[in-house]
Amino acid sequence: MSAAAKRQQQLRERSEYYLRLAAMEDQRRRHPGATTRPALPRGGLFWRFVFVPLYRRVPWHVKERAMHALGMTASGWPEGRRSFGEPWRPPPAAGDGAGPRTTPPP
Repeated sequence: MSAAAKRQQQLRERSEYYLRLAAMEDQRRRHPGATTRPALPRGGLFWRFVFVPLYRRVPWHVKERAMHALGMTASGWPEGRRSFGEPWRPPPAAGDGAGPRTTPPP
């Protein structure tokens, strides 16, 4: 893994972590009797008080464009993927084309 790819992964993990903490805090506020106050990690002031509020205010199309520009999106998906709402079907079996095996292997 290159240094740039490693840095992107760390950035993604950190942003997801603080967004998850904020979501858990929102749930705690909505349901105070069912949850407890989390033990927040030390530090992370920028992420909690700047990044999360800004992220929540920025429209999705802007976030999506930024993620594409930073190369933080999935790539390499096969062509012919199913469209939204289309049920999953198993891929054709290799070899005879008879479909997936229905009996356990010998």
